[in-house]
Amino acid sequence: MRRICAWLIITAALLSACSTGGEVTPTPPGPVPETPAPTPTSLPAPLGSADNPLVIGFVSIDGDPNLQDAARELAVRLTVQTGYAVSAQVYPSHPELIAALRAGDAHAAWLQPLTYIYATQQNLVEVALLTNHFGTYYYGTQFLANVESGYTSYFDPASNQNTSDAQTALAQLDGARPCWVSPDSISGYVLPYGILHELGMGVADGAYINSSTGLVRALYIKGICDFGATFALSGDPRTSTAVTDDLPDVLDRVMVIWRSEAVIPSLNFSYLANIPAAAREALNARLMELVGTAEGRDLLTRALDYDVQDLRVVDDSVYDPLRGAVQRARVPLQDTLGQ
Repeated sequence: MRRICAWLIITAALLSACSTGGEVTPTPPGPVPETPAPTPTSLPAPLGSADNPLVIGFVSIDGDPNLQDAARELAVRLTVQTGYAVSAQVYPSHPELIAALRAGDAHAAWLQPLTYIYATQQNLVEVALLTNHFGTYYYGTQFLANVESGYTSYFDPASNQNTSDAQTALAQLDGARPCWVSPDSISGYVLPYGILHELGMGVADGAYINSSTGLVRALYIKGICDFGATFALSGDPRTSTAVTDDLPDVLDRVMVIWRSEAVIPSLNFSYLANIPAAAREALNARLMELVGTAEGRDLLTRALDYDVQDLRVVDDSVYDPLRGAVQRARVPLQDTLGQ
């Protein structure tokens, strides 16, 4: 009997364990984690705002502090007058200015003609304004020689005019030995070489003198080269005090053989192609107002280290004649201005 009772007790315990062990009490759910909100993307500050000023590029190869001060003064003046934040950045070379334009670190710039042509080949800039330099918006080149060189002058100083066409005047230079200013000088190499090439004339290997006044001196003393070329129509290096102070008879000793027409545009003001029209119009208007005053012309001249007497609105077509000369002269712009 005791065994039967013990068996019943054990059986009941096992059945109780089975009946309760099969049920699982669910765990109450916890709070659902929230999906984090996306981090907002900050938009760049508008161009011309204090956090994103419109940068105008200048070049000062010798780091002239007076130019840098005047460039900053011009930027402050434009900021006040346009409502756009404008800053000035002075670069030590034209290639570095081009690199800044390509990177978008500069938004506008004052450009020499060869620099501008290269920048347009890179689809970087669009010209807006052209400077009047010493009374002209365009200048040219002149072929010079010592009066004892045996060449004939086809230029009349009294009337300031050529007396023959280029073919007649320059045929005598075929095969001669030239002096050039530098490989990237528009008036002291690119244009005159292009003219000779277009006329079917070749010249011997030349010497680079590195300045127009130095070239005049080389022709004065003879022996270095047979002829040379310098800028014309916006001045004449033969009349520079850097020459006349110790060579007072230079005009009698170094003659003009022939002068080109004024086909070289002077210094220009250009914008990156993506600069908004409203910003361009505001800056152009203030620059035009500025150049209309003696104080403004002085400020621009100091900021550019370049005589500025006026400004004119132009488009890219004014550079077409010069582009032809650059092609004929086979100037390696990438080597000269690229980085």
